[in-house]
Amino acid sequence: MFNKEIDKLFDKDLRLYIEFFDRHDISSLRNVIDKEIRSRRLLLCFPDRLEELYQEYYFFKTINRIRIMLIFGIIVYLSFGFADYVLFPQMYQELWGIRLFVLAILLPTLFYILFSKNYRMVYWIYCFVALVAGISIVGMMFILPPTEAQIYYAGLFLVIFFLYTLSGLPFIFSAIDSWTIAFVYFLIDLFFLHSPEKYLAANMFFVSSANILGMIGGYILEYYIRKDFLLSLKVHLDKKEVESLNRKLRYMSNHDELTGLANRRRLKEVFRQELKRAVRERIPVAVLMIDIDYFKAYNDSYGHLKGDFALKEVGRIIGRHARRPADIVSRWGGEEFVVVLSNTDEKQAYQVASAIHRDVLDKNIEHTSSPFKKLTVSIGGFSDIPDNVRTIDEFLSRADKALYRAKETGRNRVVVYNGKL
Repeated sequence: MFNKEIDKLFDKDLRLYIEFFDRHDISSLRNVIDKEIRSRRLLLCFPDRLEELYQEYYFFKTINRIRIMLIFGIIVYLSFGFADYVLFPQMYQELWGIRLFVLAILLPTLFYILFSKNYRMVYWIYCFVALVAGISIVGMMFILPPTEAQIYYAGLFLVIFFLYTLSGLPFIFSAIDSWTIAFVYFLIDLFFLHSPEKYLAANMFFVSSANILGMIGGYILEYYIRKDFLLSLKVHLDKKEVESLNRKLRYMSNHDELTGLANRRRLKEVFRQELKRAVRERIPVAVLMIDIDYFKAYNDSYGHLKGDFALKEVGRIIGRHARRPADIVSRWGGEEFVVVLSNTDEKQAYQVASAIHRDVLDKNIEHTSSPFKKLTVSIGGFSDIPDNVRTIDEFLSRADKALYRAKETGRNRVVVYNGKL
């Protein structure tokens, strides 16, 4: 029912929700939600920070209604000034004075409620507004003749009805405010109005009955709003978990698990798009094929854990040289890596390859089984301006031939070809 409100609430990316999910494991939070859904607790309160999250949700959902109903309530309150004039033409000025005095008090609070995002303060100030309105009605009863004061008694019912039904306040605030108005009326009538006991008893009976009925209705309404909130939150968490799993699956399908670099499938996909762009714009594309020298001997000497570490280190070094958005680095398989460089000619490709070669040497990863006594790489590259006939396989094949040449001439070196060779 409230899925859209839940999504909007979390899309606001407020720090409250970031902190909330940082502090709670999603699975444990789901268990709390399931427990609350199954529970038959009578208290309208959730455990821990879940209650604060609900209050933010409820405020976000009802704040416009709260503001509109407050303005509507003030307009109705002032419009009863016509009744003052019709019913008590000889005393309407005093009655209007009370209403204008109340309005002067309420205007600053109205502006605060219209612009504030602090739900606790909004609720308490809203309660203050309603309480002042209720007390002002009792005040009007005080200045009227005792025989006619009971005419305004019905105004208390309007305020109580407004609090429980139209105001948008949570149940606990509506109940506190309504009972406070009833108690203040009782004290003022008992000590100042001095209504006959049977009138006072009857009035308190009806005001209390109105409060009890309002509390029952308000409690039931908020109880089911809270249940719907839990269900919507659970759906939201399930949806986010599915989205997270989908992102992980997409990442896993496009990246090498060990190095985190793009895998062969992802490289070919990006390379194909880059070739099309290069054909349109007539710009060169370069491919580098990088092979770790004597890597099998390295694994045999140091073990596969050290071998994995070496692969990750070399992958990180290569990745630092793919600086442009269209550049991509891939683990091609085993100890081989492939780099696609956008808008890069032969000279620039050689410079990038030489920088990668130098950075691997400078890393000084020990390799006693290599004639160079440290980990080295051989790099073959190819750069050309593609046409509609050239394919990615041709570029890769040319780069592979350059790599073969680098290995054939002693390894630990860079060889880059262009389209003329």
